[in-house]
Amino acid sequence: MSAGSIAGWLSAAHRARTQIQSAGELLDAAQAYAAQDLVWQQICPGTQVRAWKVGGANDRVEPTASPILRLEQGPAQLAAADFHVIGLEAEIAFRLASDLPAAAAAADIAAAIGEAVVAIEICDTRLSDWKTASALWKLADFQNNAALVTGSGTARWQTIDWRAQHAQLIVNGATRIDVTGAHPFGNPFRLMPWIAAHCARRSGGLRAGDIVTTGSWGGVHYVEPGCEAHARFPGIGEASVLIRPR
Repeated sequence: MSAGSIAGWLSAAHRARTQIQSAGELLDAAQAYAAQDLVWQQICPGTQVRAWKVGGANDRVEPTASPILRLEQGPAQLAAADFHVIGLEAEIAFRLASDLPAAAAAADIAAAIGEAVVAIEICDTRLSDWKTASALWKLADFQNNAALVTGSGTARWQTIDWRAQHAQLIVNGATRIDVTGAHPFGNPFRLMPWIAAHCARRSGGLRAGDIVTTGSWGGVHYVEPGCEAHARFPGIGEASVLIRPR
């Protein structure tokens, strides 16, 4: 099974706004990333990726990455009809103020970041068997990304004690997440050198204005159409999204 075949099935699912069932197994992460690139070229022709997601279960595993399919500035309104399932994650994203050189040290990356912003990732899947599909199929399917809504933030992100940082996700007035120091890597910046190197190899590197979101604080929470969600990180900012009913 080739990356082209995988990309063809996933691209067709995107265009038809339907789902497919995973079939067979991918060889490795490189094949999944190749499929991502081909899907992007087919559904977003002539455009460059300007936002990425990166993350991992913890700092003992290799991170994974994906382009963000849809980037919105909050407060945002999204149509429930655009999604098959609607999962929400409260996240911290970094916005670059300048381009990164191909071989950027951690200090160069930190200096290039203009601000840390609060974000809500909307998770969805083009896989009908998403509960049982392999990790590599999910990676090929943009690591379950559907959209990213960004909110307010701070340029003083280097002064934050991430282990003490509070995070909340509130849906229709009810608290879904209320955690402290819950980022899987402790400090989300620890993922930035990895994604900078990944993008340097894959897409020519991160550039001024690009957004990198760094994974969930408190996990994914599935919601119904018609809900309003707020992610709040006291001392940093907040983001909000309304999922309009079908």
